[in-house]
Amino acid sequence: MISIEEALGILLKNIPERKTERILFNQSPGRVLAEDITATLDIPPFNRATMDGFAVRAEDARNAPVELILGGEARAGGGIPENLKPKEAISIMTGAPVPEGADAVQIVEVCPVSPCESKVTVLEPVEPGDNIAPKGREALAGDVIIKAGRGVGPAEIALLATFGYAEVPVYARPAVAILATGDELVEFDKTPRPDQIRNSNAYCLSAQLRLLGIEAEYLGIARDEKEDLRKKILAGLERDVLIITGGVSMGDYDFVRDVFEELGVEILFSKVAIKPGKPTVFARRENKLIFGLPGNPLSTLVTFECFARPVLGRMCGIKQPELPRMHGVLVEDVRQTPGRTAFLPARAQWTQNGWSVRPISWKNSADMIGFSGANATLIFPGERDLISRGETVEIMLLPDFLTR
Repeated sequence: MISIEEALGILLKNIPERKTERILFNQSPGRVLAEDITATLDIPPFNRATMDGFAVRAEDARNAPVELILGGEARAGGGIPENLKPKEAISIMTGAPVPEGADAVQIVEVCPVSPCESKVTVLEPVEPGDNIAPKGREALAGDVIIKAGRGVGPAEIALLATFGYAEVPVYARPAVAILATGDELVEFDKTPRPDQIRNSNAYCLSAQLRLLGIEAEYLGIARDEKEDLRKKILAGLERDVLIITGGVSMGDYDFVRDVFEELGVEILFSKVAIKPGKPTVFARRENKLIFGLPGNPLSTLVTFECFARPVLGRMCGIKQPELPRMHGVLVEDVRQTPGRTAFLPARAQWTQNGWSVRPISWKNSADMIGFSGANATLIFPGERDLISRGETVEIMLLPDFLTR
């Protein structure tokens, strides 16, 4: 049995080379850019007014109040205005190009227009550059505006549209297959016999993958029969990653191992000092990865977040895909049998004094009903048997924390 840290070290050393693809820019939210994005033009593309007012020469308004001839209008989208002449002012709207010859914009509030609308009085002086965003202030053509490795969100979409990127290079999401195992399983829409249960793990995993932006292919349930298991594992190895749920406990593991050996699958670890989830398997065949997750529902959920997420997220280009960890104050005593690091269901709440952490009562690693009330897991160190109320503890926020 290896530690969680040792398992993570093995996982990170075995991540295949990431693939890239080009997709439509408006389909890229949630994806990670594989190349730098550069500006295709200066922004702003002209000297731009930042306030409604009048474009003037600062020299002409130095001895304000002064009366200037009203020489026209500049508005956003109205074309490039004519050059400004000395002793002249041009009415200008926010976002409009500043005319050649003008070096400042005085705000409209201190510039009353004559009744005949032929002249404007500038009541206060203005300094060169006032209320003007100079051409190229935000970006010059060729500047890197979004670095490779950044996730695409609303701000990035706005930039891609601004600079005319119809397609963008992103890291490809891995092709993932899910395989459930066990004669005791039936599908969710079937009525189980007294000795059977409905398959929930595959659908839990599908939801966890979907929150990572990955749509997995479900291969169904492999029965406790070698040829069926072999056939379905082979189908899974056509994808980049195969996640098997169940069939990796002490009772069934030798059977799965026989199939792995036949198919040339190398097992890199098979037991981790984690609770729940001790019989977690990680294996590979060439550049194909296999996760064997325990069959108990909570074990599947927790080991996916601790071990599969860091790998799959990095394959998607995410630099730090691990779930966020925080520190908070425990509000109740918690006891555990020492020996393995435990991830216990908890409710985390932000208060004016920081995070407050309340453990949730649960019965065992099959108790998804109890766990469903959690929005975080309390990380209980393996060398301890008691954490007392008032102590600072580490928590891991669950991926759907905000909705729970």
